[in-house]
Amino acid sequence: MKGRSLSALLKPVSRDTLTSQATETIKRFILEESIEAGSQLPSERELSEMLAVSRNIVREALSALSAEGIITKQIGRGTFVEDFDREAALANLSGMSGGHANVVTVQALREARAALEIGAAGLIVQRITPEEIDALEAIIERHEAKGNEGKGTIKEDIDFHLVLLKASKNPVIEEMAPLVVELFRRTVAEAPIAMRLPPERIIAEHRAILAALKDGDLFAVRDAMRQHYMLQDSPF
Repeated sequence: MKGRSLSALLKPVSRDTLTSQATETIKRFILEESIEAGSQLPSERELSEMLAVSRNIVREALSALSAEGIITKQIGRGTFVEDFDREAALANLSGMSGGHANVVTVQALREARAALEIGAAGLIVQRITPEEIDALEAIIERHEAKGNEGKGTIKEDIDFHLVLLKASKNPVIEEMAPLVVELFRRTVAEAPIAMRLPPERIIAEHRAILAALKDGDLFAVRDAMRQHYMLQDSPF
């Protein structure tokens, strides 16, 4: 690794919001030092010492980065950097460091995503093509395979919802796709560990949405989306 040393960049983290700070600090190190995909990160013990936090905090931070698809944890081998969208991650990181990271709540982010997707459900049901149905199937299969391997699956989660929105065939909704990606990333980054859904639950809920789409059942599609966004009692 070239450039600044790991210990020089990873400054001790304060006791406030330890997990999120540790997550962002490790992410910043990977991005700013251009750590290549496939490179191994220091061990949990080493990161714990460098950040001056417990190994439990480091473990939660690494789990968050794994959920974002930035790293992958391999049992018996260690933690390795994944091949991820660095430009998007850096832009997201820059936004977070501007002091606005906690202004928007996880619930607000979830509601914004749900409003767009559930609002477009009627168009999606009417206009989705067999090819897009096949694409959703393939994404779910890939999501499941990567989850079984312990790899990050945020890309597959994003891809599933982007295909849904593009199936609306509405150019304005399609233009909003980059916003959807950002909302996804921020939802993952902001959500406490306990609030993050396990991959198997996400996959099951995606399958429910897909099954309703295959049946052409608008009410079932909207209900499955509400379940997915945990907004069963919402006005959507």
